[in-house]
Order: sequence, then structure tokens, then C-alpha cells
Amino acid sequence: MAFFSKIKESLTRSREKIKEQMNVILDRGPEVDDEFWEGLEEVLILSDLGGRAAMDIVEDLQDKATRKGLPDAYAVLDLLNETIAEQFVEDNRDILYGESSCVLFVGVNGSGKTTTVGKLAKEGHDNGRTVILGSADTFRAAAIEQLEVWSQRADVEMVARERGSDPASVCYETIERAEAIDADLVLIDTAGRLHTSNDLMRELQKVVSVVRKRSKLPVYTVIVIDATTGQNGLSQAREFNKALDLDGVIVTKLDGSAKGGIALAISKELELPILKLGTGEGLDDLRDFDANEYASGLVGDYARGGSDSDDDEWAADDEAEEAAEVEEASETEEELEVEAEEEPEAEVEDEPEPAIESAEEEDDFGVDGDWEEIDYEDEFDDAVAPVAEPEPESESEPEPEPEPEPEPEPEPETEFEPEPEPASEPEEESVPESEEDGDDSEDVEDNNDDDDAEEEKESFGSKLKWFFLGQ
Repeated sequence: MAFFSKIKESLTRSREKIKEQMNVILDRGPEVDDEFWEGLEEVLILSDLGGRAAMDIVEDLQDKATRKGLPDAYAVLDLLNETIAEQFVEDNRDILYGESSCVLFVGVNGSGKTTTVGKLAKEGHDNGRTVILGSADTFRAAAIEQLEVWSQRADVEMVARERGSDPASVCYETIERAEAIDADLVLIDTAGRLHTSNDLMRELQKVVSVVRKRSKLPVYTVIVIDATTGQNGLSQAREFNKALDLDGVIVTKLDGSAKGGIALAISKELELPILKLGTGEGLDDLRDFDANEYASGLVGDYARGGSDSDDDEWAADDEAEEAAEVEEASETEEELEVEAEEEPEAEVEDEPEPAIESAEEEDDFGVDGDWEEIDYEDEFDDAVAPVAEPEPESESEPEPEPEPEPEPEPEPETEFEPEPEPASEPEEESVPESEEDGDDSEDVEDNNDDDDAEEEKESFGSKLKWFFLGQ
């Protein structure tokens, strides 16, 4: 894939983000008025180009629109790529491709310093340079082993010490070894430092100071920025530049971010050149920076009617590549089919039917595979006793309720009868005397419960007596 196509692909997310916001401005009409300029500046700021760069870009476009008499917004956007490219600081010192140099790579943890050093070592070795690596990241786990793998891939020498050693001593030994083998490119990987920690930054200043004093080669300090961090990457670059006086910037992981505009923000504000762009994980996915190609990949072209001519060309190239891959795959399939037809088909032997293990199985299932009825009841009657199913509660007869105990029959008259009384007693139905006595006692002793109870007993007894005698 060509260089520009790779940059275009890695900036896809950033470009789509800018186009979505730019289409909102164009939908209102092609008029170039104050609302258009305000909207354009807002889009550039939201695309992580930075406030200072966005203001300068809009001012330059306004000046060009006035001088050239641009008719509409599309004519202004045609000059946007060129104006963005003009904002980058150029690299006049040729840090990585000069005659000889010693480069220290700094940055926060996880920004891609070790991978960048390995890719640069491979590129330098392929260009015929004598490269040596220094593993000054003695704190991170497996950092030395990681750089050792990269040195083996690039086929270059590496200087390392045990984990926990002083990073400044590693840099010192690396420079001594570089002088011994007459290396013309020394690449030193340093430990990741949190830019907000003053103590860590002072330690890094000590390492850089040792290298600058000891090395006879020109010493450069390059910061590696992760593009996915956006504006936080600009804050990192500010602090590292304040402490170390940086010489250049490498932006990595551009293919996984929609914040590709951060490269311009850093270059514009800190006046630092962008040296390389990381567009992937492969050995060749570290590309030289070109401002015009970067700007075109970041913004694209805006043609009237909403079509993007460059996008159409790149889409056609991608379709051609896909068609070639499909054609190659189909040819491979045809070759495989022809080979398969030429090969004799292997005869598949019929698997023998499993033999019947016992005569019992033959009797149960039959030789021809027919099922025979088996009387399971006869076989299991003796072994399993039939269990009576409980009858549903609704059908079960209710248990007879216990008959109420009959009232005690009156005992013979001989037991209850008192001595015979004259025949005139039955006429005494009301028992006036006892009732009068009870009434008198209730009137006189109304509050005495015990007397009332006794009187009631006597009255009940007399009535009961009368009842039985009357029978």
C-alpha cells in the first residue's frame, strides 16, 4: 500500500469526525458570512487542532477569501488543506537521518516508546547505518526483554543491565559501546514518566544531562505521544518540553484514534517538528511525516454536491485491490477443485454390523431387527409388588362423624323421684312460694351474686323436679 493511502486509512476516524461537523455548516448554504467562519473555527477546535491553530487557520482563510474573492464556502474549503499544512513547523535539523546522532525517547507510560525505538532501529539498519540500542527503562516489567526482541528483529546490538539499575549508568555504557563500534545512530529507550510528578521529571533531567555531557554525538530528545490521548497529549508535551527542551515529536497509534488533529496542536503551540507517524503495529508502520499529505488525509476535499473526489479515487483503488484478491482466491479454489478431481476417490468400506452379543438380545429384538413384544408384567410381578394408587380424596367416602352422645336418659323414677307426694302437687305449676321468694330476694339483694346463684339453682331444681313428676 502506498504511503499516502496508509496515512489516509489511519486518519479515517478523524476525517469522518471532521466531515460530519463540516456538513452541518454546508447544509445551511454556501454563503460565506460570520456564521460560517464561527462554525468553521468551532469544527477545527473540536477536531483537536487546538485553539491557537484554529484561530490562525480561520484568519488565514479569511484573508485569502478577501484577496482572491472566493465566491462560496466550497471555494474556501478547497484552501483548507493547504492552510493547515502551513501551520506545521518544519524539521530543518534532520534528527533521524543526519550523519550521526544520539536520540533519547521520552514520554508517559504506554505511549509506544519501546516499539518506536525498535522500528527506527530496523529502518536504520536497512538503510545501512550502524545502530545500537540502550535499554534505560529499568523499572517497567519486561521492558528490557521487549527491547531485546526488537533488537533481534532489527539485527542490531543492545546494551542493557539488570532490572532496577540506574538508567543514567545504562546510558553511559551505551555511549561508550557506541564509540567502540563506531555507531552512527544511538537510540536510547527511557522509562515512562508521569508528567505531573516533579520527582520523576527531575530524575529524567539527570539522565538527559548525563547523556549530553558524555556523548560526542549530537544529542536530541524526542517525545512520543499517543494520539488517542487528545488534548491530554498536548499537556504532556508542554511539561516534558518545559523540563527537557524537546527537539521533536513522534505521534503513534494514529490508526486507532479520532483525534489525529493533536499533531498540529502540539507542533503549533510548542513549535516542534513532527518526525514520524505511527500507523500500525507492523515493522513498516512508522511513516515519515509530510504536512501536505497529512492535512489532505485529515480533512479531505469538499466538492459541490457533497462528494469527495479523493475519497472516490481511493475507494476505486481499494475496490481494485479487493477485486484482485477475490480473483486470486477464486483461482486458488479452482486449482484445489482440479486437484481434488484428479485424486482417485478412496473406496469406503461398509462397516460390519455389530454382532449380537447374546442369545437373549437375539430373542428380544429379533435377527431381522423386528421388535418383539415382551410381557413385562410377568417378569416383574414377583420382583415388584403392585402399589395401589391412592384414591382421589374426592371419591373417598368421608369418615363417619362421631355421633353426638345421646342425652342421658332420665334414670328410673325410683332414683330421682322423691317420696310420693299428694296428688295435689301437680297443680303447683308455678311454684309460687319459691318464685316469690326468688323475686323478693332479687329485689332485696340485687347486688349479691352468690345469693342470686343459689336462688337460681333452687328455682331450676324445683322446675326440674316438677318436670319429672309431671311425666
